[in-house]
Amino acid sequence: MNLSPTEVIVILVVALLVFGPQRLPELARQVGGVMRELRRMQDSVRTELNQVINEEPAPPPPAVVAAPIVETGDEPDHTDIGLPPDPEPDPDRDPEPPPSGDDPESGGSFS
Repeated sequence: MNLSPTEVIVILVVALLVFGPQRLPELARQVGGVMRELRRMQDSVRTELNQVINEEPAPPPPAVVAAPIVETGDEPDHTDIGLPPDPEPDPDRDPEPPPSGDDPESGGSFS
């Protein structure tokens, strides 16, 4: 809000006529106090907004990195990364593979 010097003089003359010379200084002090308080509140809000806007984001959580698998010719040891080792096949518990169509004992052929 920009006021030219003539506008300020007109406002002061109107205020002098409306409020009188005795109350005008007291009124000016009150207006000045209100303006100071408004500027303080404006500065505090601006500071808080700048802090929130310029706040750096929290760093991401550290990634879990698995240990490298060293190939020795044997099966890799999965205990390094928390996985259970592959179970050994148990002939008593594991079912036999399904018969294929080319097996003469199964009684069928796809030819």
